[in-house]
Amino acid sequence: MRICFLMEPPRSSTSVTYEVLNGLKARGADVEVVTERSGLIDLQNFKFDYDVYLFKSHSPLAESLAAAAHYRGAKLLNEYPATMKVRDKVLTCTLLLQGGIPTPRTFVTDSIETLRPVVQQMPIVVKPYRGRRGMGIEVCLNEAEFDALVARRAADATDNDDDGGEDGTALGERLIFAQEYEEHEPFDYKAYAIGDYVHAIKRVFPAKTKEEKLGTPVGDDPELVDLVRRCGKLFGLQLYGVDLVKTPKGYSVIEVNCFPGYKGVPEGGERIANFILENIH
Repeated sequence: MRICFLMEPPRSSTSVTYEVLNGLKARGADVEVVTERSGLIDLQNFKFDYDVYLFKSHSPLAESLAAAAHYRGAKLLNEYPATMKVRDKVLTCTLLLQGGIPTPRTFVTDSIETLRPVVQQMPIVVKPYRGRRGMGIEVCLNEAEFDALVARRAADATDNDDDGGEDGTALGERLIFAQEYEEHEPFDYKAYAIGDYVHAIKRVFPAKTKEEKLGTPVGDDPELVDLVRRCGKLFGLQLYGVDLVKTPKGYSVIEVNCFPGYKGVPEGGERIANFILENIH
């Protein structure tokens, strides 16, 4: 069994990914990690002959090699199209809406000032279009907080403007993604899925300490599990996570993630390693 991970090497021996790699090796698998740090890669001689590829990294190289493997008919977990769907926030939201899955009202613009009429009607959360791991998220509960955000962004743009304008900036990098800030319980829900298995926790946001990141297990919640599995089926994912909040109307899906960290999942590394071996062929 030859398995290729398209990702950065685990930074900690306590990470679930580290456990997955060791678990696969202990079961006799030949495991290789390919990353930008692998050194010079001769594409002419790069052999796409692994039994399965694990597509985890957000790096340009990982995305390109995953695409190449996909178009050569290789086996990927998760598959390339499924992963790229959830890495595009606009596409993710559009598919959630089409799939009838509850998600906050969402807006996209290339000018933050166009959000003013929205924030006059509802509180919003402003996110980077390509952001991840909760970075760069701004909550505006009222117009005064929105004014402060606009002022900060204007100051940042002035500091970073070394060519007199933004002509050299790709449109995708300028897009602003905003969602309605729905009234919800004072913590967020994170669900981790390995095939049909789902483990959910609730935790404060933003989670800063190790204990906060591990959260508290939710326990038996058929409504949540069903919603998570619907997200997996909708996007065609097998190893994935779903971020949710619980509003007075029920759960609302904020994001869907491919191959998350699985922190706090009981026997997470062993479960993932077993799942990979079961799905090689």
